[in-house]
Amino acid sequence: MKAGIYQVLGTVERVSEAGPLLRQPGDCVIVERGGVRRSLLMQCPCGCGELLPVNLDPRAGKAWRLYDRYGFWTLFPSIDRDTGCHSHFILSRGRIIWCDWDNPADTTDYSGFLETLRAYFNGRNFTNFFTAAEDLDLVPWDVSTACHILVGLGDLEEGRGRQRGSFRPRSQSTHSDTV
Repeated sequence: MKAGIYQVLGTVERVSEAGPLLRQPGDCVIVERGGVRRSLLMQCPCGCGELLPVNLDPRAGKAWRLYDRYGFWTLFPSIDRDTGCHSHFILSRGRIIWCDWDNPADTTDYSGFLETLRAYFNGRNFTNFFTAAEDLDLVPWDVSTACHILVGLGDLEEGRGRQRGSFRPRSQSTHSDTV
């Protein structure tokens, strides 16, 4: 059975120290040496039993970002396994959001982000949610969700094609944008 939550159990200096701590699907450990987060090791939350290493150190190649906010760890971008169980999921605020599975409704209150994002996007042309998150020092998943809420409210519009994931105030659209 797929896990719905994950738990960061602590920090270790070596990968070999993590194995005994990772017992349940969704269990995670951070590998940190010299004050630098090197990787996140996770017991695959699908229950397949595989240990997933996630690089957090950009010096070692493509790296994910690990955010410690709101009392929870959040990882960006998603984990999309192209081997083994082929799971695809997001780790956000203690929850595992399955990208191939029905999820319970998100109960996070995004109201605090809405005014911040309205002000941020005011007067801007299409700007990617990740850029906005970096500029505002916010978690990208939260910014993406709040931007989509603002689209639903009619305040922002999302780009199409290569501009998908980028947003601007709806008032900036013109007739030529839609023709």
